[in-house]
Amino acid sequence: MNGEKQNGEKPQQADDIWAPVTVTAEPTGHEGQAADYERTLEAAGYGDTQRQRYIEDSGQDPEYAACQWDEMVVPGAEAAGIIPARPVEPLSPAEQARDAARAHASSEYYQQHGDGAWEPWDNDPAKEAEYNAFVDSRTTTILQEVGPDLAERIEHSGEWGKDTVADLYAERTAPEPVPDDGPDIDM
Repeated sequence: MNGEKQNGEKPQQADDIWAPVTVTAEPTGHEGQAADYERTLEAAGYGDTQRQRYIEDSGQDPEYAACQWDEMVVPGAEAAGIIPARPVEPLSPAEQARDAARAHASSEYYQQHGDGAWEPWDNDPAKEAEYNAFVDSRTTTILQEVGPDLAERIEHSGEWGKDTVADLYAERTAPEPVPDDGPDIDM
């Protein structure tokens, strides 16, 4: 930008301290942390390029070699302090919000159905279909009602879970505070 013509203006000197400068912002939040972590892995020799080379050079089944890399090599390097531990949850705040809404919907199902609720070890396809339909429908409703707020809260605070959903509902449904004009004194 410095030294170039801008909108027909005369060129600015390179040493002009008032010249406009374009700064590109780095991604923040979950995406920024994930990108920083990936760059750190690449610099330390544990990034995607090295992972691919390991899989190709191992001489093993590619799925097995990929599993070895993901479950043994990288965690071993983290434990040895060669690379830092993953700084963020592997899920984005939106995905965590979806999981929190689903957990809350599941707990609502069990509260409503009590002893007659479907359990994962039951061999009853009808009850399982009822459970899945309830949880899917309720999860969609929860995400429509508090999804963006839930994702924002997760991104800023780092906490998530069905309790977070319950807290947001409590905040949303709390009665409006009535202003108190002070004590009513008759004179």
